[in-house]
Amino acid sequence: MEKLDKIVEALENLKVKDLAVYDFNQTSPFYDYFILATTNERQANAAINHIKKALLADEVKHIEGKGGTWVLIDCNDVIVHLFTEEDRKYYRFDQRLLGVKRVK
Repeated sequence: MEKLDKIVEALENLKVKDLAVYDFNQTSPFYDYFILATTNERQANAAINHIKKALLADEVKHIEGKGGTWVLIDCNDVIVHLFTEEDRKYYRFDQRLLGVKRVK
């Protein structure tokens, strides 16, 4: 999927930590992929800009938590969650997604 590749590349270029991509293509009617990454506030803000530049304007549907410790970027069929290290440990999304196919 071209959109997923562009988002992953943008995040990898920013050197985010613990990048994980989960495949919900066959299990969710709302999105196909779910991306988790550990960032700091500066990286999260840069990620928003890089993802917006990498995608068409209408592919970034909504952004929540800009400037906070958990940023959600809704790219329609790809959902991106950027956490500070503390919040990622606290919310434990990785553990909650153990049964979901991980593609990266």
